Amino acid sequence: MMNKKNKIDILFFERPLVDLKRYAFRIAKKIKEMDGSFSMASISLELPDNMCNTYMDKHFLRKEIKNIDSFLKKYEVKIIIFTNPRIPDMEMILHAHKMGIKTVMIQEGVIFEGANINDVSATNMISSLKFIPKTISYFGILHRMCKYDSKSYFKLLCEIIKKKKNIVKIVAQYFCPYLIGDYVLMMGDYWKDYYINTMGYPSDRVKIMGDHDLDGFVVSQNSKERAICYIATILVEDGSRTRTEFKKFTDALNNVLDKDVKLYIKLHPRSDISLYSTFNRDNVEFIREGSLPSVTCYIGHRSTLLARALYESDNLLIWKFKGEKADFFEQFASDVVSTEQELKNAYKKMNIDTCTNKKREKISKVYWLNMDGSINTAAKMIIQYLNEGYIL
Repeated sequence: MMNKKNKIDILFFERPLVDLKRYAFRIAKKIKEMDGSFSMASISLELPDNMCNTYMDKHFLRKEIKNIDSFLKKYEVKIIIFTNPRIPDMEMILHAHKMGIKTVMIQEGVIFEGANINDVSATNMISSLKFIPKTISYFGILHRMCKYDSKSYFKLLCEIIKKKKNIVKIVAQYFCPYLIGDYVLMMGDYWKDYYINTMGYPSDRVKIMGDHDLDGFVVSQNSKERAICYIATILVEDGSRTRTEFKKFTDALNNVLDKDVKLYIKLHPRSDISLYSTFNRDNVEFIREGSLPSVTCYIGHRSTLLARALYESDNLLIWKFKGEKADFFEQFASDVVSTEQELKNAYKKMNIDTCTNKKREKISKVYWLNMDGSINTAAKMIIQYLNEGYIL
């Protein structure tokens, strides 16, 4: 019999460490507060700086786990929590399904159509080169998965080439049972259709937890600051846009905004600060760790923080890069612009002295502000599934 200290009741699987910090460590803390008997561990590409702040009993580097079955069996893992149906996650789910281990997926961001093999354009091809090693590794994982499950790797590649888009769905449905979680915990009611009709979740396995980025957020009842906040997205850092393309946007924003208007730049945890050298004015404030400021106008691209912005103000401008697909948040935008002149026209039309909140009700169905806390709700659901075998 294995010592309890060497068991793992709850295993959080995530590649970037920054995403573990966003949700896993917070859920682990809540679970510890509710029931200290559970042992928990996490897997990622990097080790945390301070294990004491993770509320995990153990942490593993993915590269150190050579045999997934042996690892899961050794530690008698009871449930695996993951956030995205990416290829590495699917490999873990495949092994969990085969071994009868429970799985729960937590929605952690905006859902797009899915990876498309035609997505690489001439404008971003050079910047996409750095992702070739990752792409090769992903196809290596798919080969490993096919071998493990006695499936034809060649047939899977033919399916991907034939259908061209939504590779996530193709891979998920190629293996039996589908490579989805036993349950999915969503940010809002809006996403039910996607998870049921696209990803194949049974309707009783789709649950709402709320948007964890909104936890602790209180909509300001006071008048908003007459200012603009740009919500950064890691477009250049992740290779979807070139530095040249992004500089056209920052130059346009710097040229159009009134010099007397305060500009906040809410950085992503992985933002490259050098991309914002254009903004050398005195009234520009960068925010990396702090909360989103309560202002009258927001500007962005694609980020779940835009949902939080819409709880504050209806004034939202979306900058759309050339060749970019329609973004989910465009339906909520005051204007969608792609050039400096369009931005100038949209800015002139917008009254940044005040704002309304007519879009708040609609966005709440997409990104629900759970007053009990989404992290708190997720922790309760995970414990219930472990103890009772179901989630109400």
